[in-house]
Amino acid sequence: MAMFEPQLKVFAEEAAFLRPAAPALSRPSHRGVMDSSYAADRDQRPELRFRLETRARVVARAWHRYGRSESPRVLDIGAAEGRTLQEIHRLLKVGDCRGLEFDQGLIEAGRSLASSVRLIRGDAMAIPDDIHKNSIDLVAMMALLEHLPDPRQAMAEAVRVLRPGGILVASCPNPFWDRVAGRLGLVKDQHHEQRIGVHNLADLVRQAGLELLEARRFMWAPIAILPYARIPVPVSWGLLIDSLIGRIPLLRQLCVNGYVVARKPG
Repeated sequence: MAMFEPQLKVFAEEAAFLRPAAPALSRPSHRGVMDSSYAADRDQRPELRFRLETRARVVARAWHRYGRSESPRVLDIGAAEGRTLQEIHRLLKVGDCRGLEFDQGLIEAGRSLASSVRLIRGDAMAIPDDIHKNSIDLVAMMALLEHLPDPRQAMAEAVRVLRPGGILVASCPNPFWDRVAGRLGLVKDQHHEQRIGVHNLADLVRQAGLELLEARRFMWAPIAILPYARIPVPVSWGLLIDSLIGRIPLLRQLCVNGYVVARKPG
């Protein structure tokens, strides 16, 4: 039992995950910004590729279910080097895909993207003026808000550029599993400014004036851990298991991420 004592201590300390906590907004900083090493990691680490491909599939599935056009204008906020956006582009087969990224090193790491996938430097909390108000059909904010000092401001900016009737998809890590994974060295949680659960995420989109369409947990831990051991898992299988697990409240607590889908009225 001694070999499991560190892990057991983590679980005991984080048992409060059953109580969703409101995000405590910290003072503005750029501590949450990733750098070009993140792009290199996504080239080499199968668990990071699994996560980005799963998130892209969640975004594409949301558009197929709720979108109102066949060729949406897409904006991925917090796009890193653009690999998630490129996967969304592939799944939706659309021509206008833009990604907003703060770190110039990550933008430079995205040189191999398709010509119709463009990265723009900018701040999620102050989207550049060349992305016009009411101009975007589909906004993705996947695993972004926990990195920001002011998630509410970022959500307000996303809603500003979203077209009436447009769809927003946002995800966040489960705060409990985020802490556990950080303490076990599985994720770089030092880049996280906030602890935002799916219930908090649902509140954020409602407070921003959006109509909440879905709020779900995904990436079930027993499946999501397999890529760390270099055991390949088809993304479609993982999402199918997520949909089955989602019907069982106790097992649903083992999902390491959550997402919301929302529509701008109009």
